[in-house]
Amino acid sequence: MEIIPVTEKNSLEQDNRSVKRNEVVRTENLDFFYNPESHALKNINLSIPGKKVTAFIGPSGCGKSTLLRCFNRMNDLLPGSYLKGRVLIDNKDIYANGIRLEELRKKVGMVFQKSNPFPMSIWENVAFGPRVNGESDKHTIEEVVKSALEQADLWKETKDRLNESALDLSGGQQQRLCIARTLANKPEIILMDEPASALDPISTGKIEETIIELKKNYTIIIVTHNMQQAARISDFTAFMMLGEMIEFNDTKTLFTNPNENLTEEYITGRFG
Repeated sequence: MEIIPVTEKNSLEQDNRSVKRNEVVRTENLDFFYNPESHALKNINLSIPGKKVTAFIGPSGCGKSTLLRCFNRMNDLLPGSYLKGRVLIDNKDIYANGIRLEELRKKVGMVFQKSNPFPMSIWENVAFGPRVNGESDKHTIEEVVKSALEQADLWKETKDRLNESALDLSGGQQQRLCIARTLANKPEIILMDEPASALDPISTGKIEETIIELKKNYTIIIVTHNMQQAARISDFTAFMMLGEMIEFNDTKTLFTNPNENLTEEYITGRFG
């Protein structure tokens, strides 16, 4: 399956008929500005398939995290920032008038670089979302908590200590708890911004195993500085530089036979 990006540097038409049959996220001529003098994303045209892992790679400051945050409108929180173009999820423009942000962010969950468990028990961390969303049945909440912890590969390690503080967990466990907390809201898409960058190799391996398992039921978009990680866990990879989408392809092709010289130079370590 070949996907060729539309960029200012590449005038080839995008051939993503195979992806579009399973398309969940699409950007059209997307530009993002932190302010009028800071043009962070430039003419991004991208089609992301469902129930796959898509990785964004590129040097620091290239726009990876900025693009990721466009998918749940987290950038709206930045004063003076603005967006041009469109971002569509399930073919609906999420920047159109009338979009309810709380519903969007429930559908598009996010896991941040640094784990951020709430200063409460493990159980209460995972139950927090369903409660806020109006669920009051204790049995239902208990089922959601168990399911989310199982999917995050954390149930066996915590089932006998659910009432203990989440802050007592190890760093890797805290990050998986944050994944479970996201899953408890029953999202369809999970955004992950360098979720393993602060973890040791063993904890990183656990996170990667969890991601691979989760893609059976969720669309996952991950930002990573670790090219080996992208190669291990992603189905598709986008390479970005200076706010532009240089190349987007299935991961094997992008790493073994890239279309763009810049991509080859980056993955072979000539810069970045």
